Parts: sequence; C-alpha cells; structure tokens
Amino acid sequence: MKTPQKVLEPLGIKKLSKTELEFMEVIWAHPEGIMSEQVYTMFSQALGTKSTILHRIVGKGMATTVRSGKHHIYIPKITKEEYMRAFFQEKMKKEFGITTFEGMTAAFCGRTELNPEEKERVRQLLEDLNQNE
Repeated sequence: MKTPQKVLEPLGIKKLSKTELEFMEVIWAHPEGIMSEQVYTMFSQALGTKSTILHRIVGKGMATTVRSGKHHIYIPKITKEEYMRAFFQEKMKKEFGITTFEGMTAAFCGRTELNPEEKERVRQLLEDLNQNE
C-alpha cells in the first residue's frame, strides 16, 4: 500500500525526503539549471537510483526538467528559502499549533499571545523587513 506524501501546506508542495533534499541542494546551487550528468557525479548511488530521485523531485514540483539532446537539465521551480519557509511553517503548526508569526513571537516570549501594542510593533517590524528586501 502506498503511503500518502506529506504536503507542506503554505506552498502546497510535497515534502522532500532527506536524500531528495540533498539532491535539491545541488539543483538550488545552480538556479540557471544543471545537467543530470553533473548531478550524478556528486552522489554515490547507482545510476538508476539517482535518476529515480531526480524524477521524484520533478514529480513533487520542486524542479522542472528540460531536455537538451540526450541530456536533462534540472531547474529549480522554487527557491530554497521558499521551501524552508513552508517546511518551518508546517513544523510550527504541527508541533506547537502556531500558525502566525505573532503566535511564534509570543511563544518565544513564553506567552500565548501579545498585547495590542506588541502586535503593532511586530506588524511594523514585518513591514520594515518586507520593504528592505
């Protein structure tokens, strides 16, 4: 029986296994794309296994593949930061029931919620951070 794949809700993407994440790290390091043969040289698994791992990464929507002659070029569809954000948001929700930055901030302060003044300061901080990107 096939087990359902975990989905990281904030982005609607499927969670990568440890090995898939290792392969994806290589793909992220080459945002313009990397040839399958280059990826293959970086890992010790059998060729068929490496090919299967790359196929699963594409199937999970993390990368796209472009055929160039006999070669496949793997290009990331989302950034590492987007994946990590989704991963940590899902982890916070699952482990602690925290679904907002405000909730996370309160938890770090040892509380369950912030008062209105603190909420406004957090909102302003987030706005400032977004403007500085």
